[in-house]
Amino acid sequence: LLLQTMPQLHLTCLDRNQNMLAETTRLLQVANISRFKCVLANASEFPLESSSIDVVFTFNAIHHFIIPAFLQEAQRVLKKDGTIVIYTRLPSQNAASIWGKYFPDFTTLERRLQSLDSMEAAIRNIPRLRLDSIKLFQFDRVSSLECLTEKARARHYSTFNLYEKKHLESSIANFRDRIISNFSDLDQIHWTDGNVLLVVKTCDPGARSIVESHSTTRKNKE
Repeated sequence: LLLQTMPQLHLTCLDRNQNMLAETTRLLQVANISRFKCVLANASEFPLESSSIDVVFTFNAIHHFIIPAFLQEAQRVLKKDGTIVIYTRLPSQNAASIWGKYFPDFTTLERRLQSLDSMEAAIRNIPRLRLDSIKLFQFDRVSSLECLTEKARARHYSTFNLYEKKHLESSIANFRDRIISNFSDLDQIHWTDGNVLLVVKTCDPGARSIVESHSTTRKNKE
């Protein structure tokens, strides 16, 4: 969508998984898009020149990163007045999902998600970065029990990879029992998912953070 709406845009796609890069390449080529390149790399060491990128963004992936190293590399490659966009889930949002509420051990096994406080602290520790804004999102979801079961068995979310095979199967059975007990229509299971978006700007060292009403929002949402 970005490439379709911004004709001047060129994407450099980084991932440590070669299969993900191959799938990205395939999808963009099917869309007749050539203004990109895919590079095998991790989030702690970008194979990019300093001050060469306008925007760095990560979508539902930062829980896999060493966050201080990622932020340090992001600010290194960003130009003056550059932007980091971080889209992720908070632990409280994870707990409020269909999985957090009903799937056994989903929130106890998933310890990689960061709170707003911890992400803000990590950003403050990089002198050239300032937190510009925080926005919370809510999405109404609907699915069937069979579709949810298939997602768990296929380990659709990386959290499911934290389960051993037997543990996953017993948890799926327990999850199904809980859903059946709490929902009358197993083909139309409704819940709300939450996500958060942080916009971080490069700045002169010592610049103050500007956060748009996040203190009140956080108290209400968390």
